[in-house]
Parts: sequence; C-alpha cells; structure tokens
Amino acid sequence: MASREERVLQQVKRVRSRRGRRATPEVEDYLEVIYALEKVRGFATSKDVAKHLNVRPSAVTKMLRRLRQLGYIDYEQYRGFVLTESGREVAAEVLRRHEVLVRFLEELGVPPETAEEEAEFIEHGLSSSTLEILSALIDLLESRPDLTAELVRAIEERTRHRAPADPLR
Repeated sequence: MASREERVLQQVKRVRSRRGRRATPEVEDYLEVIYALEKVRGFATSKDVAKHLNVRPSAVTKMLRRLRQLGYIDYEQYRGFVLTESGREVAAEVLRRHEVLVRFLEELGVPPETAEEEAEFIEHGLSSSTLEILSALIDLLESRPDLTAELVRAIEERTRHRAPADPLR
C-alpha cells in the first residue's frame, strides 16, 4: 500500500494532467478581471488590468497576447480589450464558482473578507459537479437555520480545541 505522501504525489500528477483541459488559474484571474471591467466600463485596458491584478504592465501585455491567441479576447482600437464569447463563458463560470464558494464559506461562519480571499484560491480547482454539490448544500443550509447553527457550533468547537495540523496527516 502506498504511503500518504506517495498518494499525494499521484493525486497531484492526476490533477495536473486533467488541468490541461481547463484554463490555468492565472488565465482565469485575467478573464475574471476583464469580465468585471467590461461590466463596469464596457471594455478593459492594460492599465486597468495591471492595477486590479497588482502586476506589472509588461506582464499584462504578455498575458493579453496569450489570451488573444487562445481566442478569449479581442482588441478594439481606442477602447481596449473585450472578451470573446468563449472568454465570457470561462469568466462567467469562474465568477459563478467564486460566488458559490463565498456563499458556502459565509454560511459556515467564515467572515466575509476571509471568505472572499479563500474563495479566490479554491475557485480554480473546483469541478462543475462539486460546485453543484456545494450549491445543493447551501440551499439545504439556508432552508434549515437550525442545521446551520448546529454545524457552525460544531466547527467552532472543533477549531477551538485543535492545534494546527500537518497538512499531510
């Protein structure tokens, strides 16, 4: 039987090989920001994207070239970048994953700011089927405040008495 560490290594390899079919987390972050800027202003500029992602303009230029090659964005002279239909679909799915995760974490008692930050990390690895399961769980928790309160109490009790654990245990 494989050790815990060997199983972790095998899982990482499996996940990375499947990841090739999806946009990378970095691509998803760019698409998410461009999507939001489009909703607010109708277009996105390199300067705006750099500001919101806290990256150098040269990094944005490089990524925007890549996004164009992937068919996710188009450039409109004198305006900026806009998402293509496929870019909009990917961005909308990332945003949906983010919103579901934030709702889920907040339902469990995680403070809103922390829920936003944590969702930003988790959203990139979440499958559609897992997202549907979380959505169903959120619906259940929202319809059963007694169950939610019991779950939150159990979480608080568990975290109060537990020391930080080795992530491989």
